Amino acid sequence: GHLTAKIVDNRKEVLAEVLKRELAKANEIMIATAYFNIRGWGAIKEALVGKPLKLLLGKEPTESLKWEDEILKELEENEDDPEYFKLLQEVVSYFGSPEVEVRILEMPFFHGKAYLGISGPQEANGVAVVGSSNFTYAGLVKNRELNMVGTDPLAVQQLFDWFQEAWKMARDFKEEFLSMLKNYTVTWTPLEVLAKALYESYREGLEQIEEKEKILEKLYPHQRLSVVESRLKLQRWGGVLIADSTGLGKTRVALALAHDAMPNRTLLIAPKSVLETTWREEMRKMNIQLESVNSEMLSSNPEGTVKKFLDPENPLGLIIVDEAHQFRHPSTNRYQALAELINRSPADVILLTATPVNTSLMDLYFLLSLYLPDRALEGESLRGYFTSRQKEWLKGKPVNMDEVLRRFVVRISRAFAKELSKEVKFPERKLLNIRYSLPFDPEKIIEALGSMDFKCYDFSVEKLSGKLRLPNGKIISEAMASEKLEQLKVLVKMVVRINLLKRLESSLEAFRRSLNRMEGYLERAAKYAKEKGIFIPPRVRGEVFWLIGEEEEEGEFPEPEEVLKYPELVERCRLTPAEVEEFLRGCEKDREKIQELLRLLPERDTKLERVEAWVEEILPSLTGNNGIIIFTQYADTARYLYERFKHPSLFLVTGEGARGPQGRRMEEAEGVEEFRKRGGLMVSTDILSTGQNLQNAQYVVNYDFPWNPVILIQRAGRVDRIGSPHPVVYLTNLFPEEDTLERFLGLMEKLYRRLEAIRSTVGLDASVLGEEPIPKDFTLIRALSKEDHEALRFLETQMEQFTNDPANVLAEILREKGKEWLEKLPYGIGSFMEGEREALFVAFTDGKEIHWRLRYFDKPQTETSPVKIIEILKGSENGRGERIDYEKLVERLRLVKLELIEEMERKKIRQRTRGPLGGRKTREIYEKLSHLGDEGEKLAAGFREVCDRITLVNQLYRAMKEGRLLEEAKRVIPPLLEESKTLPPAEEIKLKRICWCWISPHKK
Repeated sequence: GHLTAKIVDNRKEVLAEVLKRELAKANEIMIATAYFNIRGWGAIKEALVGKPLKLLLGKEPTESLKWEDEILKELEENEDDPEYFKLLQEVVSYFGSPEVEVRILEMPFFHGKAYLGISGPQEANGVAVVGSSNFTYAGLVKNRELNMVGTDPLAVQQLFDWFQEAWKMARDFKEEFLSMLKNYTVTWTPLEVLAKALYESYREGLEQIEEKEKILEKLYPHQRLSVVESRLKLQRWGGVLIADSTGLGKTRVALALAHDAMPNRTLLIAPKSVLETTWREEMRKMNIQLESVNSEMLSSNPEGTVKKFLDPENPLGLIIVDEAHQFRHPSTNRYQALAELINRSPADVILLTATPVNTSLMDLYFLLSLYLPDRALEGESLRGYFTSRQKEWLKGKPVNMDEVLRRFVVRISRAFAKELSKEVKFPERKLLNIRYSLPFDPEKIIEALGSMDFKCYDFSVEKLSGKLRLPNGKIISEAMASEKLEQLKVLVKMVVRINLLKRLESSLEAFRRSLNRMEGYLERAAKYAKEKGIFIPPRVRGEVFWLIGEEEEEGEFPEPEEVLKYPELVERCRLTPAEVEEFLRGCEKDREKIQELLRLLPERDTKLERVEAWVEEILPSLTGNNGIIIFTQYADTARYLYERFKHPSLFLVTGEGARGPQGRRMEEAEGVEEFRKRGGLMVSTDILSTGQNLQNAQYVVNYDFPWNPVILIQRAGRVDRIGSPHPVVYLTNLFPEEDTLERFLGLMEKLYRRLEAIRSTVGLDASVLGEEPIPKDFTLIRALSKEDHEALRFLETQMEQFTNDPANVLAEILREKGKEWLEKLPYGIGSFMEGEREALFVAFTDGKEIHWRLRYFDKPQTETSPVKIIEILKGSENGRGERIDYEKLVERLRLVKLELIEEMERKKIRQRTRGPLGGRKTREIYEKLSHLGDEGEKLAAGFREVCDRITLVNQLYRAMKEGRLLEEAKRVIPPLLEESKTLPPAEEIKLKRICWCWISPHKK
């Protein structure tokens, strides 16, 4: 007789062949297995097609892998093989037939797998296989297995009974089984594909929000997301810029990150006013104490501060900079001090600001370059990236900064925060206007200012061009050819005039005080020129545009004694007899003009009277600790208002501290505290518009003309925060009455055009000028003057265009569909969509990052910015359930993947190879170092490794000019080399497809 049992282990004989042979005779088939896959079915399909099948899926007690994962794994391995997808389509149609049944046994119960073919009327006729092989390609063909194959009637009968018993206990699973397979044979909607790509991009963050980390319990969900996203960026770049919208609680986020950094030393840098209020309070609540220093110290005592916090025995592990937009000018002391702290310590850096871009995209660049090397962007230098976009931005074109933002910036918008943290409520912002009659005649004043000589600025530019800096940190004589200096003089004086005019618009008093200060200076300067033949410049250090001093300084003129302390400065400022003559004539003329200007000022201040009347109307109706905050850019104006207003609960906060009711002097923090408790009226400079929580107040008044509307949003952010008790907060602006407003704006526009004309002849673009002295476009301001709420919305989007994150779209989807829905979207899904151009979108993951690719096929062009891809895919919810024809598609999917791999390889190589040495400064430093003996040569080699840090180059360049290059290099290069060694080793690029969408002009 024939053998009734044998062992099959896929070595001599393959189980698939045995099954094909034996099951071919059967007319009904039963299979019990823990796993199933497409190629497993393909291995024995000839024996299965056209026959009834009962497939029983069961779970192995020890296996955590679900049967779906087995198919997903197989899909991934074969994602570029068109044959595989053909087979997949066959499997779907086979299991679609009514005589094929699928059930699943929910409880863990069998280790063994079974295959049973019944070929006669009696159950006992047939073949029974019991063993270790799953119904997968590996089980039937590849793996070493142990299976017993038998035809003994008793064995077949017993297996049949066992199967029937198990089948009864199982539940029907055919629908679910088929729909899992159909995920890949029929289309989903473009919206689902987009949602999947977005969800994967943020999944890590969203999943970790759920985790029960002790430190995160005190945070709202949106703050937790910020923490998680920031951790990833800190790990990767050693720094992060957190630009969450105002009022979302960045302080807590930073404290949670500081908690991560323990026990390393953390230094917190923030404006004094914020340190003593918000930070102190939050540190107490979160029970974390940090060492801190106020940003003002970095301005006034940079060397001392840097020394204090660079202790080699106890190095800083983390530096947190709050209100980081105050560090956006590289020519300021505070910027240079911060750069040095960062370069000379191993610390990670967290920059916090809701407005990373104030008046120029370069603001953001200067912040990021504090800790990022210039080649942090693969493919182009960080500086190049920004300067090219700055040009577009100046032309008023929309700029896509997605790559930089996605990579280095964490930004959670209010929309997303509301979605994640349902309990968070924000007040609504409303515009209010107060109209007043302009107390002076602008034409006359402009004319008088225009006829002033301002000789002192001509001399400054001439004598100090090797000393003064442009706002972008460059020394004038290095940045400009000497023939341009004549134009620069004109430009400087123009900016000075405009700034005086802005003070006049703020208040008659601020203008009066400026003119008096200037007159005092002219008198002293003339005296010194006459008696000592020395020119005392209006400003000794810092920028050539003296009135663009650090935030609030009143452009104080130096005391002559100060100048005499610097012998080299005195040398530069010697005057010839002819120059003395010229200078004295200029001073005399300007002093006369100042008298004339002072005579033009009226006695009555109609603007102040109007505001006083308004305050008297509103204040009595406010209850509890509700209040009004009046903001002005100038301390002069603020002090003047404080002196004029009469109110029992009146406060003043400027850079010099605070005053309370009845002129009581107090610390700034104390003033803020008391105002929060009592409410009333507070007058403040912008020192307050940063970081304070003043949600007790319902009115914010902008006393000056809104030259830079971004500031309005910053100021609004003081009262418009999580936890405001008011349903509405009012943003109140002051404007001259309609006809005078138009005249005033007309004059300003003319001034701007003149400024532009000079600027272009000097060849300085606006990014070099730093702050725009006046806006080039008053459309927005005109809209604000009409209380047009669109203007407010426009401002918010303009502010949030740096937070217009793909996450906002994810927030919308979360709101409409819910989290469950998102989590259930499978990997590998695809969709079809009609569009103007033939294209294919694919999202890949390399395990660390998500790559978005939209490849066009009418001409080879690839879009990689999620923001732009979202625009194309958004909103389309049709096209579900069409059969996917993989023939042509797989080819294209593969092409998109190969192109991405090639691009990643290229970038990798570029990142690892050092290009030629950068700019002129870099080369000079390198040359000089190489010639300073052995030590210098070693340092020069090290410098090559780290010379793409712009802040470092500037620091060494300054040291070189002052003849201390070697010692500075010894101090700063070694610690940076330590850090830069941590470039991860090259690993093979593995990509996995997340989802795709085929876009085509004609219906598929």
